[in-house]
Amino acid sequence: MILRRRISFISLTRDSVAWGRYQRTKTAMNTNSQPIFILDDEEIFSFSIEHYLQKAGYTNIHRFETSEQLFANMDKNPEVLILDHFLQNEIGLDVMEEVKKTHPSTKVIYLSAQKTASIAVRALKLGAFAYQEKSITDIQKIIELIQAEENVEFTAVSH
Repeated sequence: MILRRRISFISLTRDSVAWGRYQRTKTAMNTNSQPIFILDDEEIFSFSIEHYLQKAGYTNIHRFETSEQLFANMDKNPEVLILDHFLQNEIGLDVMEEVKKTHPSTKVIYLSAQKTASIAVRALKLGAFAYQEKSITDIQKIIELIQAEENVEFTAVSH
């Protein structure tokens, strides 16, 4: 069941360059059986996320180190994709753009160890559900984002 509620307002970024509109979408999710994909080339980090997700009751978790592995499994229709910014030979933003073309309803949680606002803004513009700083100590925040019912998307509005 998907309930949609849209709230639009104008938002000015910190540097006064981009105007935006936020859309909030409420989505009901089944915690235990929803497919969750993790694409991160750092095996220890992705294993840690998987471990904590299992402790939180999630059972349908798939970890990948390359986008080729991810795209070969997209027929499983993941509800959530936890996606790293820097991968072995590519950037997560490019991967997310391709995922959103074929699976627009997949909830993408975009991770980056970079503390650059432009990466976060671009990820949200491309359709990420959320942007989270990549840190072992913040895995609980990732779980909270998966469980979140409110989706806040940033879309640039041209003037």
